[in-house]
Amino acid sequence: MKRIHRYLYFLLCTFFLFSNKEVLYAKDVYLGGDSIGIEMKKNGVIISGTYDVIIDNKIYNPDYDTKIDIGDVIIELNNNKINNSKDFISNIICLDQNTNIVNLKIKRDNSVFNENLNIIKKDGSFKTGLYIKDKILGIGTITYYDPENNNYGALGHEIIDSDTNNIFDDFNGQILESNVDGYKKSINGNPGEKIATISNKKIGNILINTKYGIYGEYKKNPESILISTASVDEVKLGPAKIATVLKDNEIEYFNINITKLDSQKEISTKGISFEITDKNLLGKTNGIIQGMSGSPIIQNNKLIGAVTHVITNDVKKGYGIYIDFMLFNSNKL
Repeated sequence: MKRIHRYLYFLLCTFFLFSNKEVLYAKDVYLGGDSIGIEMKKNGVIISGTYDVIIDNKIYNPDYDTKIDIGDVIIELNNNKINNSKDFISNIICLDQNTNIVNLKIKRDNSVFNENLNIIKKDGSFKTGLYIKDKILGIGTITYYDPENNNYGALGHEIIDSDTNNIFDDFNGQILESNVDGYKKSINGNPGEKIATISNKKIGNILINTKYGIYGEYKKNPESILISTASVDEVKLGPAKIATVLKDNEIEYFNINITKLDSQKEISTKGISFEITDKNLLGKTNGIIQGMSGSPIIQNNKLIGAVTHVITNDVKKGYGIYIDFMLFNSNKL
């Protein structure tokens, strides 16, 4: 079990127009609200940062002395395939004592190139000038499970790599069971966060990571209620509820007020504006906290959307995405 304190939040909105031929999907789904662990691994290792190395009394840093850039993915070292951080480290350790240059095969977006990297043996270890990682971990909230195809939708926004601010793509991903141990309260200017333990028990995979959520196959029987989804034009201003976990695996329901509804012709992660009105939730968290992304929004006994963002200078307020738009993306599977 691993304690995780790094979460997913605050994403810029991008708009796409529907053509007149696009069809939105209303159906009955199992309601989410439960916390999940999220693990996404690269095929290779990600360069997450660089540091200075002294070589022949000169400062060497791969960031400005080579073509290497933060966010690049190393897939080979001296023609040896690199699948993860362990592979990279073991290949470095096995180098000859006198080796001072290695050749890296690097993937950047859709291109692949080779680059030489200077290294130095110092204090009993090789110094590469690179910080690397092969995966990201976090927590979020399931929005719904679709009984027609055993798929799920979660988060309502994309997962980004915090080191590069790029959407995390070309990955192998899974969702895991998660237990919420506690939370840090939000204050204006500094949103709080759920603190959770992620188990190694896989409950699904992540097939796509889109601007409007993550989607994949669910491997567990949902222990939830069946609920109808609302079309965009059914969503109204006024009272609604969100479902989320603040302790262990217990899903709780909290009151909100929908204050604004944006244009219904565009896909937006900020289509629904709302404010937390539930005194119980405000007393516990003081507002929206990280880890709530994906929490279902319910109105008139229908699933209408999911929480996506918190307004940082007023943490009682946030945004949500219409459920129709999540179902549209889920249907791509």
